[in-house]
Parts: sequence; structure tokens; C-alpha cells
Amino acid sequence: MGTAILVTMRRRYADLVRLAYLALDDGATPPEAVLATARRAVRQSARAGPGASYAHLRRRLALELLTQPSHHRRPLLRRLFFEPASTTPTPLRKILQRSSPHERLVYLLSRLEGLTSSEVAAELGEDLLVNAWDVDRTCTDIDDRTDLNPADQQAELQAFDPTLVRLRPTPSLPMTARIALVLTAVVLIAVGSTTYQHWQNAGRPGDPLTLGDDHWNQHDVPSLDVWPTQGELRDDRALLRRAASAWRDDRRDPPLGRVSIMYAGTVDEATIVVMHDKPGTRDSPMVAQYFERPLSRGVETIRRLGNDSGQLIMLGTTWRYLVPPWLSDLSVALPSAPTPTWHPIKVQDGVSDPLNWRWFDPDCQSYVVFRMRHKGTGSISQLASHNPEFATPLIWFRDPDPARDDTGFTGDPAQWTAIHSLSCGAGIALAEAGDLRLGRLWSGSLPDKGGHATLISIDVSVPWGTPGMTALISDEGRLMTDRGRTNGDYSASTDTLAGAVWWRSQERWHLLATAGPGIASLKMVGELGNQEARRQGQGTRLFVQGPPARGRYPKTGGLPVVQIIVYEPDGDHAIISPS
Repeated sequence: MGTAILVTMRRRYADLVRLAYLALDDGATPPEAVLATARRAVRQSARAGPGASYAHLRRRLALELLTQPSHHRRPLLRRLFFEPASTTPTPLRKILQRSSPHERLVYLLSRLEGLTSSEVAAELGEDLLVNAWDVDRTCTDIDDRTDLNPADQQAELQAFDPTLVRLRPTPSLPMTARIALVLTAVVLIAVGSTTYQHWQNAGRPGDPLTLGDDHWNQHDVPSLDVWPTQGELRDDRALLRRAASAWRDDRRDPPLGRVSIMYAGTVDEATIVVMHDKPGTRDSPMVAQYFERPLSRGVETIRRLGNDSGQLIMLGTTWRYLVPPWLSDLSVALPSAPTPTWHPIKVQDGVSDPLNWRWFDPDCQSYVVFRMRHKGTGSISQLASHNPEFATPLIWFRDPDPARDDTGFTGDPAQWTAIHSLSCGAGIALAEAGDLRLGRLWSGSLPDKGGHATLISIDVSVPWGTPGMTALISDEGRLMTDRGRTNGDYSASTDTLAGAVWWRSQERWHLLATAGPGIASLKMVGELGNQEARRQGQGTRLFVQGPPARGRYPKTGGLPVVQIIVYEPDGDHAIISPS
């Protein structure tokens, strides 16, 4: 039984090395370097564990190959005394060598591994933007350049043994040449120790990407892709390779595409490398933080960003933030305060001064409010937590005039009340929120001496198209009822936005519905009958008395079923529910 398992494991290893070698072989790289890289990629994929299936190992190998591993070179002494055995590639292998790396991998999964086009697309779907049609096109293109049918192509590929790329002694040399080689080797060993560090810091193919300061300021609205590499250790290539390799080895969230370094330096006696991946248009980027301490090293946090514009990033548990260079004039305020008191925050080489840990109040979801200036969009506001894995949503306020752009916090007391309500009044779970877009639908006195209140709209950017919400808040920022709904989402225009919510006074329930100036009328239909309100002035308001607050209707879950029909001037309409 043990012998059979051992044979199976050896066969799997040989098959995976063959797949990796053929996928990496570009005809220009020395064969021994291709073989060394293929074996390394297979070893990385084998970290899935001894019980992993061949399909799972192949999937991990494909991910490893897509991260563009650098080719290993043999040590110099071995190149002096040994050379690879010559292997002449077949016509089919020459065709593959002239293909792109992605084309080779797609073709080999189909022809060598025998997967269907749909199975190949599914195998690579999370890491490479490819569909079944792309697979068919790639295979057909190679078929047209060879006179072999698919079965013969598979047989030829399976017959290739990458272990034939072995080392053999160099041809006999005269004694003087051998002595010269030995002396050369001694000299190289003598100087090797002094040049090791320089070699470590020399660039290699497949290294993580580093960017200078001359890219981001060429863009009107800089994004994550142009975030320059900051920190005093940004030139330590060995450190950057360790960090990128540790992230690629992560089983939960390995990077997609190439790794780009955002920061490398020492913070509070710990070496930190912050990096992001490049998943393309299919997914939002991830940010990983790698730490090296006296007794530990490894990736400690990985977070998927809600957008690609670049955000404040808490560095571990240092109470410091990594700040992109296009943000300046940082100040912070506590959302628990009735009015904001702004504390200036200094930033040096991309890292902020530490914030007071007492500012992160659990009653406000452990968030603080940042106000800063953005190179492309002016003043912006952002919520940030002490937890590096929590979201850091930007806050935008809808301008009543749809022709004007949204703004960050401008000092309006009503805006601060909305921030306080969202953070401290359980208005929304900030840890998983995307960017927030807030608007004021109505502000005034409530029926039954309920006091003054404001009905706001809340829209989140992630996931895109999420229906908008409403919240009724007091002047002190207290959430006064369960959230209602609107007729729009994050991208909706301000003047055509409408919202509705149930509110309970001491006496009875009330239905509150309001709309902007671009709405012609609101109509309620359902168990409370039909009522309609038409636009007056700059908006439309429909307030309807509901059932008594006691007895049958103590909570919103048992209220009468009603719907609000929102009519635009051209006759288009939308339907929203107040609960």
C-alpha cells in the first residue's frame, strides 16, 4: 500500500514538473534555469499538503506560474565545470516557445492535461481573464501551425521528460585550462562574500514592483497603481522578495497578478512591508502587510480595498497610518463629540504620527474621522479604524444642486450629525462598508411634538448597485427608527432621489416620504389606502398617519403593508418600501 502511494506521488510530481517546464520554456532561457524554476513552482504548489488531490495541486501550480516566477540560474562554479545535456526541442515545442506564457499555459491545460475549454477557463478564472472561446482560439491557432492532431500532440508532450535536462561534465580540457579555472573559482569565492549583498539587492525578473515619486503627480486623480514605494528600506531587494514570497504562500488570499510595494521601513522596532496586488478589472485590489520581528516574521493582515483610489492604511497595531503622497493637511476628530475638534497629524515618509489609542471609542465602532486635502478632488473626509483589516470608507455629501460635485465635510453641523449617527448610532456597519454618499432628503418638525429631525439618504459604493437606505436622525445624531429605503443607489442623481421610513411617536406610527425637486409626485398604496402628494417648491413631502403605537403594532415588522410610487415628470416611476 505504501509503495503504491509513493509511486503515485512520484508520478504526480513528474507530471507537474513537465507541465511547469513546458509552460516556462521560452526557448531563450537556459534549460537548467527553466527546470530549476519549474521544480521550485511545483514545490510551492505542494505546500497544499500531502492529502491534496492532483487537480488541487495543478490549480495551485497554475497560480504560481501566473505570478511570473523568476528563472533560477545555476551557481557560477557549476557553470564552469558542467554544462546541460543538449536536448533538441521538437517542432511542437518550438511553436510553444514562440507563444506567450499565458498561451502556453492555456494550451497545455487543454492538450497536455486533457481539460475541456470550459474546464480550463474555470481553472484560471480567478487569476486570468480568459473564457472558453479564448481557450479554443489559442488551441486552434497552435493546431494550424503543426501537422499533428490533438491526440498526437498530447502523446508528444507526455513523452517529453524534463529530467533529461541534466548536467554533464564539460569536455576534456588541457591541464593549463583546468588550473586557470580552479584559480578563477578561488578568486570568485574570495570576493563573493563582499559582493553578496550587492547581488541580493540587484533586480531580478519577477521581483515585486517598486515605483518612484515621478509617476503619481502626472495624474489628475492618482490611484493605487501609482502609489510610490516609500520607506528607508525600499531598496532592500532581499526584504521585498521575502515579503512578496510570504504573501504568495498565503493559502487564504494569495495575490493576483504582480505584487507592488507601497512601503518598506522600520516602524516602532518592527520591519514592515506593505504591498498590493494587481488583479486587473475583475476584482478589487488587496493590500497585505508583512512584518519581521526578532522572534517572528510573516504576513499579518490582508484586506481587500473597496476602491482603487488609495486609502489610509493602519500599520498593524502601531496606531500609525500609511498615507499616499497625494493626501496632505491631515487632521482627525472623534465622532463621539457633539461638535468636531480637529487634531493635526504629521506625516513623514508616508507614515503618520501615532494616534492616541483612547480616541478609538468602541461605542463608535472604534472609528475616527479624518479630514485632509486630496490633490485631485480637494477636501475629503474618511473614516478609519484601529484595525488594519477594517474598511476605511470615504464620506461624500450630496450637494442639493445636482450640477455641483459632492463634497467632504464642510463644517455644516447637519453633516457632523450624520457622521455621528453613522458611527455611534449603529446607522451602518463601517467595518465592511464601501465609500459612503450621504444626502439630506428632508429636515423639519415631526408630528405629535416629536421634535426636530432630519431624514438622510445613505448610499454605499460596494457592492455596486446596492439599494439606497434612509435614516431618521435627531439633531443630536440619535437614530430615531429603523432604516427605510430610497429609489436609488450610489450613482443616483440628487434631484430625483426619494425616500421613505416609518417613525413612531408616543401616540402612533407615521409614514414619512420625501423626494427631491426632480420628482413630480409621490403616491402611497396599500393597506392604509391611497394618498398622493405633488411637488411643491423644491421638493415633495407625503406624511401619513399610521396605526396606534400600542397593541398590535409595537414594532416595524408588523406594520401595514404599503408602497410608495415615485413619479418623475416624464411618467417614469419607481416603487420603494418604507421598511
